[in-house]
Amino acid sequence: MPDSMEDPSTVSLRICLEGHANALALNKDNTQIAVAGRSLLKVYSIDNYGFTESCNMRGGKNQNLSYSSNDVSWSTLDSNLLATAATNGVVSVWDLSKFGRQKQLLVYNEHERTAHTVTFHSSEPNILISGSQDGTIKCFDIRSDKSVNTYFSNSESVRDVKFSPHTQNIFSAVSENGTVQLWDMRKWDKCMVQFTAHSGPIYTCDWHPTRNWLATGSRDKQIKVWNMDGRPGLEYTIHTIAVVGRVKWRPERTYHIASCALVVDYSIHVWDIRRPFIPFASFNDHTNVTTGIAWQGDSHCLLSTSKDSTIYKHAFKDATRPALKANAQGASLGRHGDISFAQKIKEYAVKTSGLTNTKTTSFKSRSKTPVAGSMQFHLDHSKMYKFRLKDIEPHSQALSEHESFIGCAQDLLISGKKLADLCDHNADVCRRYGKHNATTLWNFIKLFYGTNHFEPPFEHRASFSTNSRRATQVQSDWTMPQRGEMGQDLNGNNQEAPHEIGADSSVDNDDEHEHPPTSSVILSETQILSEITFDNFELLRNGFIYVGPTSDVTKALAFPALHHDVQAARAQVDLKANEHEKSPPPHVPTVLKVPHVPIPMWEPHKFVADALMLQNDVGDVQTALTVIIALGEARKLLPLEEALVEHWFHAYVDQLHRYELWNEAGEVINRSWLRSVRQLNQQSTTMHTNCGKCSRPLAGHVGWLCDKCKSMQSAKCCVCGLIVRGIYAWCQGCSHGGHIEHLQKYFAQHSKCPTCGHLCAYS
Repeated sequence: MPDSMEDPSTVSLRICLEGHANALALNKDNTQIAVAGRSLLKVYSIDNYGFTESCNMRGGKNQNLSYSSNDVSWSTLDSNLLATAATNGVVSVWDLSKFGRQKQLLVYNEHERTAHTVTFHSSEPNILISGSQDGTIKCFDIRSDKSVNTYFSNSESVRDVKFSPHTQNIFSAVSENGTVQLWDMRKWDKCMVQFTAHSGPIYTCDWHPTRNWLATGSRDKQIKVWNMDGRPGLEYTIHTIAVVGRVKWRPERTYHIASCALVVDYSIHVWDIRRPFIPFASFNDHTNVTTGIAWQGDSHCLLSTSKDSTIYKHAFKDATRPALKANAQGASLGRHGDISFAQKIKEYAVKTSGLTNTKTTSFKSRSKTPVAGSMQFHLDHSKMYKFRLKDIEPHSQALSEHESFIGCAQDLLISGKKLADLCDHNADVCRRYGKHNATTLWNFIKLFYGTNHFEPPFEHRASFSTNSRRATQVQSDWTMPQRGEMGQDLNGNNQEAPHEIGADSSVDNDDEHEHPPTSSVILSETQILSEITFDNFELLRNGFIYVGPTSDVTKALAFPALHHDVQAARAQVDLKANEHEKSPPPHVPTVLKVPHVPIPMWEPHKFVADALMLQNDVGDVQTALTVIIALGEARKLLPLEEALVEHWFHAYVDQLHRYELWNEAGEVINRSWLRSVRQLNQQSTTMHTNCGKCSRPLAGHVGWLCDKCKSMQSAKCCVCGLIVRGIYAWCQGCSHGGHIEHLQKYFAQHSKCPTCGHLCAYS
C-alpha cells in the first residue's frame, strides 16, 4: 500500500490541565482511546475530525492512589474491559459498561512496589499479567479476586511484559538489569529463555505482528531486534540519540518500527531497521517528551500522548523525512594530506517494455528511472573514495583507530607517579600508538606543571627572583651628567638627568660609584641573553629592549609601549676635563634600566584548557580526560566547567565499556572527584542467584542455603565437587557453577554443563 494514499489530517486535543498522560491504549475496533496518568483516566472516541471525551473515570476530587496510573491496557476481545497499573502497586480492572464507582470492577493489591506495566492476553479474555518494581510478574484471572501465578524474574525491576502473538502461552519480560526473559504461563517456577540484551536497563519491548521478532529499547539508546526462533539471535540494531521509552511495530510494514524517547527528544521516529542510522519518518508535533504511542489499525495513522498534556492523531503523510534533508556527500582531510570523499549512489529501476523489438523501444526499455517511495529508502547507500598524495606512502604498520584507543587505554597511567614521570610515560605511549598531537600535549603539561608547583590561588611574580635571576648593578667609569646639563629622550626632547650632581664635585673611579636606584633592576647584555626562559619570555615582550652602542634607535622606536628610562643606559659623552686623556675601559657592558613595575607572569592555564577542549572536539576525549586526572589538584587552575568535565567522564567510561575494558573503566571512575561519576560503580550491583538443584531464587540470608530444598549444592563446584572459596563463576541458564579455573579447563573441551547437560555459553 503506498504511503501517499489519502489520510485524514493531523489533529490534536489538550486532555488535562492538571497533569499529563503516562500511557495510552486502543480498543479492539480502534475507535476509542484510553489515556492514563497520575491525575487522569479518560476514554475518548476517535473520528476523522479529532477526539471526543466519552468517559472520565477519575471525576471529582478522588485522590485514591490506585487511580494514579503508570500504564493502561485494553482487552483485545472485550471493548468494555480496561486494566491499569498504579504507582502504589495496585492493578485495577475497569468495566466501562457500568456506572459510577462500579466501573472499578477489581482491585489487586499484591505488588509490594510500583506496578510499571499491565497487558491482556491476546486470546484469553479473562487473563492479564503485570510487571512491578519488586521484580515479580503477576498473572490474574478476572474471575478470581487473587492472582493465580507469580513469576520471579530475579531482577531489580520488571519494566514491560508482552504476550507473544505467535505462541499462545508465551510472554516476554524485560528488566532493569538488561535481560530479556521468555516465560510459559503454565510453568511459573522457571523461565524458558533468559539472555542479556542491553548494557543498561530495558524499558520497553514489542512483538512483531507477523514474524517471530522481539524488539527491545533501552537506556543505552539502542533498539535491538531479536529473532526468537530457536536460540535468540540479534538481527538488527538501531542507534538513537536518546533513551528509548516506547517501541511499536508499524502494521503492514515488515521492517518499520516507531519509537519515542524517555528524555531529551520530543519527536516520534519511524525507523526502517534495514537502514538504522537515520529515521525513515519523524513526527515533531509534541512540545515535551512523548509517553505513549499506538498505531490506529493501519500504517497511516499514529496516536501519541505526551507530557505536554496533549494527544495527537498523526497522519503519516504529514511526517517529515529526515533523509531528504541530510547531506548526501562529505569530505574529510587527513593529517597526512590524504582526502576521503563519500557520495550517495542512486538506485534506479529498469523500465520494461514488451511492445516491439525495434531499436527505439529497445532503447527506451533500457532507460532508468529513480526508485520512488519507501522502496528506495533502505536501498540508498554511499561509496567512499580515498585520495593520497603521491609523495607520501601509507605507513605499513599504521594502527587502526580502535587499536590505538585500546592500547592507550591499557597503557596510559593516571596515578602512582610524579606528574613529570606520568607525562614522560604517557608521551611515549601516545607516540608509540601514533597520537602525535597527544604526545606534544603531554610534553607541554610536563613543562607547565611538572617542574613548577602551582597552588591555587596563583600569585603573580612582578620581576625576576633574586635567587635564580640576580640583578647586576654594573660599575661604570663614566660619570653622570651635572645638574645643568640635559640629555635627550628618544624623541629628541630635552629632559633632566635622573640624578643631580654638584658642579665642583668629583668622582673617584676606584672608591666611589654611582649606583642605580634601588627601585630599578639593571641587567647586562650577557645576563639578558642568558636569562631568557619560557616563563619570563612574556616579560621581555612586554617592554624589555636591548639598547647599546650598536643599537639602531629606529628599532627602539618600533616599540610603542616603551616606558623605560633609556637615558641611563646610553654612553655618556660629557667627560670632565681631567679625564679627557683616559680611554674608556674595554668591553663596556651595555645595560638597560627597568623600573620596578608589577608585570603579570604568563599563565598557561587558559592555553591548556583550550588544548583539552580541542582534543575533545577532534574526538579524542581519552587524552583530554586523562590529562585532567593526571594533573591532580592542579586541575583546579584550569578554567573548565564542571559539567563539561562530567560529560567527558561519562563519554570516556561509555567508550571503555563498549570495548569491554572493565578494569580501565573502573579505575577512571575511582579516580573521579565528581559524585555522579563515582556512583556509576554503585548501580546495578545486585546479582540474583538461583539454587542449582530446584532453580528457586536464593532469597535467604545464609549464603548459598536454599530456603525451599535446604540444599547447599550451589556452593559446590560442579566439576570437582568441593565448596568454592574465592571467585565463583556460574551459568544464568542452569544455575550451576564452580571454580573459574576448573570451568575454563572443562569448557575448553566441552560445551554442555557437567551436571545437567545444559548448553552453557561460557566465555
